[in-house]
Amino acid sequence: MIVASRLEPIQLESLSEVPKVSVLISNYNYGGYIGEAIESVLAQTYENFELIICDDGSTDNSMEMIDNYRQRDSRVHAIAKSNGGQASGFNTAFLASTGELICFLDSDDVFRPTKVACMVDAHRNAPSAGFGIHRIQRTNRRRRPQGVWPLASVLPQGWKGEQMLNEGGVLSYMPPTSGLTLRRGVAELIFPLPETYPLTSVADQVITRFAPLLTAVVHSAEVLAEYRLHGANGYGRSKTTSGSILKEIATCNHLWQAQRDFLENLDPDLASQLKSIENSSYLIYLQYLYARLSQSRGEEESHRRYMLDIASNPQARLVWFWKYSIYLPSSIFGVLVNFMSQQSLLKEIIARFRGVTHR
Repeated sequence: MIVASRLEPIQLESLSEVPKVSVLISNYNYGGYIGEAIESVLAQTYENFELIICDDGSTDNSMEMIDNYRQRDSRVHAIAKSNGGQASGFNTAFLASTGELICFLDSDDVFRPTKVACMVDAHRNAPSAGFGIHRIQRTNRRRRPQGVWPLASVLPQGWKGEQMLNEGGVLSYMPPTSGLTLRRGVAELIFPLPETYPLTSVADQVITRFAPLLTAVVHSAEVLAEYRLHGANGYGRSKTTSGSILKEIATCNHLWQAQRDFLENLDPDLASQLKSIENSSYLIYLQYLYARLSQSRGEEESHRRYMLDIASNPQARLVWFWKYSIYLPSSIFGVLVNFMSQQSLLKEIIARFRGVTHR
């Protein structure tokens, strides 16, 4: 009898006593923000790091800003190239990196001062975990707090590979770029990231889809980075609409295919074990949102599927709202969904009331 291959975490080498950390930035026309991003890295309490910035063909003053910091601090390294997308920038920066740990920072975000030290400690305390995550502080353009994400849900921890295979390849409550850290042994199997559309613009989602298939996850419950939403970044949309949800569903399908290709390269038997994206709780949720916001004929069926999925999810939140949301007028449903999905001062107040740790 032939037994199919089993997905197992890869073996990792031991970290050195004071591991070198590579912080990677992929920048494109964020000259107005890149200075704050760089300064937040230079202000880290952990000093054994290199900062590698790939400027992805900017036409603003980004390279002038980057060069100023490069000349002042030998730990800052700059690479300029023609525009190819976020993933292309990270690919170029990773090739130049030498660290045992890889941290990612969007050029419009900032690290809190203890970010690198906390993640080094997290990986040292969980030596088999090659993928680190933490909570992030959402802010507006001027860095005014707008709520912590995720606010109430528990971040994933431990080996989740088989769970991902069975649930369509999506692991919930993953932070964006500036909340991600990789051990080098994991990064070497993931890079280069796909540079095809639309994956080149969602490099963080590619990492969160690939890394947990290779290694255990370790998390810090602390808020260690600020995620700035200003309208020009990928998740800065001002309103959730049927069109934006349809675009997200399409991206999910592209990511699933990329996962399958990734597994195929590791072992064809593993690729066949990846269940359809239709099994993903996230896609079921998106399909319900789309049905309601577009007022399609599939509203009742998509609601039924979503309620069945929620019933099997112990971390499901606001179950009462989703149960009765099918009876709300479409306009009111849209307003409430936008309130829940977007950043706000109220969410910041709730975060502080719940005692979410900020550093």
